Formats: sequence, C-alpha cells, structure tokens
Amino acid sequence: MFIAIQAKLVYDYFKEKGKHMEKKQTTKTIKDYRQSQKRVHTQEVDDIVQQTYEGADQATKVYLYQQNKKLRWWGWVLPIIFATIATGLSFLIGWALYYNININGIHGGWHGVGWVSGSFLVAFVFAFMVLSWVRNRQAAKHFNHKGRRYQLTLTDWEAKIIMWKKIIFLTALWLTLPTGLTIGLL
Repeated sequence: MFIAIQAKLVYDYFKEKGKHMEKKQTTKTIKDYRQSQKRVHTQEVDDIVQQTYEGADQATKVYLYQQNKKLRWWGWVLPIIFATIATGLSFLIGWALYYNININGIHGGWHGVGWVSGSFLVAFVFAFMVLSWVRNRQAAKHFNHKGRRYQLTLTDWEAKIIMWKKIIFLTALWLTLPTGLTIGLL
C-alpha cells in the first residue's frame, strides 16, 4: 500500500512536471514567434525608409518636395485675405450680437468683437492641429511604424499639407493682432 502511494505520487509529480515543461515550451515558442515578427517588421520599415530616403532619383525627389512646400506669392496673400475676412466678420457678428442681445447689461460691441475674433483664432489653430494630425497619421501609415509619424515622407501630398499649414499659421498670426486689440480694449 505504501509503495502504491509512493508510485502514485511519483507519477503525479512527473505528470505535473511534464505539463509545466509543455507550458514553458509553448511560452518559448510564442516568444520566438513574436521576436521573429518584430524582426520582419523592422526589416520592412528599414526597406521603406531606404526607398524613401535613398535612391537614384533622391536629389530630384527632395528638390520637388521643397518646391511644392514653398509658399508662392498667393501663399503670402491668402493669410492676409483670410485674416481680413475673419476680422470683418468678427466686427459684424460681434457688434450684432452684443447690440441686439445685450448680454449681462454691457453696452457696446467691443466685447462681442473680441470674443468672435478670438473664436476665429481658435478655429484656425484647431485647423492647424487637425492638418498636423492628418499628416502624422499618413506618415505612420507610409512607414508602417507609428514611431516614425513625425518623419518626412517626401511626397507631393505631404508638401501640400505643409504649405497649407504655413498659410493657416500665418493667418492665425495675423488674427492675433485684432484679437489682442479688441480684447485689450475691454
């Protein structure tokens, strides 16, 4: 009886040890698989980076990219036009709001002009942020790696996005003047 119990214990011990070994081996197999997937992904990303930044037509690609993202004459005029339109609308909307609605018993339209002009400024800053987010997302898709989302892809599409970001930034810069003046007059 004693020997049967000992035999059962030894049998159970090796059975459990075998399960433990199987679990260890499965874990090692999964770990090796993940490492191989990482190596394959790293190689794919390196190939994409090499295709993007190295090649026979690299100088031409960089030149066209720089030309496409450069502001032309209309790129300098558009911010002034956008800022002028936004300032004019802020005066019209601000005066109409605060003269007709008369919030908190305040007389005069300067309060409305400041708030509406500030809201236009916030809208342009938000548009700049959205364009940046879209560009970063496209770069992450291009490189198939979210860590490279701030890296340049040297595509025409990205150059146009950067050009429009410059235009929106200059518009926001121009809008700080009327916003600051009207809120300063409060």
